[in-house]
Amino acid sequence: MDDLPAFGLANTTTGFATLFAGLMCLVLTRLLHPQPARWRFVYWMIALTGVFTITLHGFGETHLVFGAPWLWTFLDTGSNLVVAWAIGLAVLGDYYDRPFRSRARFALTLMLSIGLVWHLRDSLPGVTRSHLVPLGAWGGFYPGESFLIVMSWIVVALFAARRTAIPERARYLLGLVTILFFLGMLLATARNDVVVYPFLALHALWHLVGAFAFVGLWAFNEVRFGSARS
Repeated sequence: MDDLPAFGLANTTTGFATLFAGLMCLVLTRLLHPQPARWRFVYWMIALTGVFTITLHGFGETHLVFGAPWLWTFLDTGSNLVVAWAIGLAVLGDYYDRPFRSRARFALTLMLSIGLVWHLRDSLPGVTRSHLVPLGAWGGFYPGESFLIVMSWIVVALFAARRTAIPERARYLLGLVTILFFLGMLLATARNDVVVYPFLALHALWHLVGAFAFVGLWAFNEVRFGSARS
């Protein structure tokens, strides 16, 4: 088996940051203040998507071993979609009444299903993949990635609509997390192999920024749920 190219090694190694971020959130939740099951589910999904990020870049992107490459592509972006969906459900459980929550859950789940099916179709062998949001030679977003961005901004909107119910200290953390995810979105516009001279591997940096954003999300919840129990 050939060695990974430099960008592939960077992407694979930083994929562990996503895995460790999810696990760290779970450990901190266990050691400090308990958080609702809906948020623990989010942290488990973050850890799971870290696993698939590692397998895509380590096995499916350049080596093409341990299964078909399309499978690793589907699992990587697909698991990210599940994370966004899980966060959306958690926010609904935090701040919204039952009638709205039921309708919004259905809408988010429908959107997740459409995104997964479209992403699966786009990933299958023999399909010529094309960007839904093309950015030329720089890169762009495929359908699954585009759905991920839209779902993520829906989550931001759900939080923003209830900002007055969020404690002030937590609002600052939510703002920080939003900025980090916006930065991650910008980094993710580039192809996986784009390295800006001399060493800015943009996709790998996206993994790191996202991992710190997930830990920031845990801190946001720690302030909210920890303060409620103090």
